[in-house]
Order: sequence, then structure tokens, then C-alpha cells
Amino acid sequence: MNNDCSILCINTSLKDAYKCLWHYKWNHLFISFIAFLPFTIVGLLGLFDPFFLPRFSHEQVPVGYNLSFILYILTTYLWGIPCVILWHRLYLLGPEHLIRRKIWPIITRSFVLMSKVLFLVGLCVLLAIILVSMLAFAISYFNLNDSISDFIKLTDNEFIRYMAIISIAGLVTYLVFLRFSLAICARTIGKKIGLRTSWRLTEKNTFRMFLSFMVVFLPATALSIALIYLYQYTLGLDPFYSGETLDTITYIHIFILAPAITLPISAMCSQCASFYRHCGGEDCSGNA
Repeated sequence: MNNDCSILCINTSLKDAYKCLWHYKWNHLFISFIAFLPFTIVGLLGLFDPFFLPRFSHEQVPVGYNLSFILYILTTYLWGIPCVILWHRLYLLGPEHLIRRKIWPIITRSFVLMSKVLFLVGLCVLLAIILVSMLAFAISYFNLNDSISDFIKLTDNEFIRYMAIISIAGLVTYLVFLRFSLAICARTIGKKIGLRTSWRLTEKNTFRMFLSFMVVFLPATALSIALIYLYQYTLGLDPFYSGETLDTITYIHIFILAPAITLPISAMCSQCASFYRHCGGEDCSGNA
């Protein structure tokens, strides 16, 4: 095993990530349409109607709502896991290794990746609870509840304070994700890097990885939003929220916009693949 922690070059990482995004742009289109295909099919069949049906909060849920909600989770969040694996395989192995005849490895890796995602979500929730508890303790310790003016001042800024707590918890969780990203990338291509090994390899690169990631992710997100807005403005429609049940043409528009919607996810996978190559992931693959 290589015990050296390679120092990440930000410029090299950025060039590698953007090069992959551009070079494999047509493959990105293919994966993005695969990602939205189940959602589009289920939507065209009308099975999402109970879930998207607008109603007042005091009204009872419509018949078939639970099934519709389960299908929504399956076709979006859960189906997104194997699609993320496909993006990683594209940027790590190339398009010739994108699809395998045996589907079982993709399924098992999806469960492994899902467990790591749930761990990170749990970490974010735990940090948020700790920070909220600290805020509540501070309010009690300084007797803010005993002062009407202080209490009013607190409630006026309460939303901002809790948003700050959520942002801090999300940032810390995201930094942990970057430290574990080598292990996640290795799993997507059938190799193995332990979480401790990934943590060690990225030890001196946390800030570099974060800066490099944001320089790729933020422009990709801005471009995604701009493309979606331009599409909506040109056609004079709003396919994402109309206040009504989504119709057939709306699902078709959303499917057409799939490459733009998934661009930030694709950029994230491309950047993580770059981290895997430049932080020593390839040298340690196969070692737990």
C-alpha cells in the first residue's frame, strides 16, 4: 500500500474535471435520460397524480397517495444512486466500461453507496441537533426568555439562526464526504478503499478539495439554472410548478431538460473522479 499522501494540485484537478465533462458530454446525455426515464414513464401513466394533486393542508390525502409517494421516492432518490454509479464509472473507466452485462454488481454497489449516503445524512442531522441544543442552552443560560425585548429580538432572527445552523451542519458533513470520496469512488468501479485509508489520503487536501469542488460545482449549477430558465422563458412555461397536477406535456418537458437538471450531479462525479486519480486512490485500490 502506498502510505504517502499526495498533495492535490488545484489547477490539474480542475482541468481534469472539466476535460472529462466536455469529453464525455454525449455520454452524460445518455445517463441523464436514463436517470429521468422511470420518473417520466410513471408520470405519463398517471401514477404520480395523487402525490402532485394540489390540496389544502386540512384536507385528507387522496386515494392512492401512499403508493404514489413510494413510486416518487423509488424513481427519484433511490434510482438516482445507480445513476450516480454510472457517472462515476464513466469518468473513472470511460464509456466502454459504462454498462456491464451483469446488473447484479451495480445493484450491490448501490446498496453500499446508499448506506454511506445514509451515514452522511445521519451525521448532518446529528450535528444540526447538537448545534440547536447549544443554541437552546445559550437562550436559557442568558435568560433571554425572561426578557420580552430579547425574546422578540430572538424570534425575529430565529429563521436566520436556524438556517445558519443547517448551513454549518451541511458544510461539515460535506467536508466529511470529501474525505471519504475516494472510498466511494472505488466502490463504484468494483474496487475497495477503506474509509480510514480514504481519510488518510485526503488528510492534507481538505481545503484544496473543497476549493476545487466549488469551482466546478457552482458554475455547473449556475449553468444548469440558466439553461432551465432559458428553456422556460423561450417556451413560456413552468414545467416544475404550475400549482396543478402535472400533465403529459409537462413530463415530456422535464424529460427533455434532464441533461440540464443533472449537470451539477455529473460535475460532482467528475470532480470526485479527479480526486480519486490525483490523491492516490488508484494506488491504494484493492486495499482496505
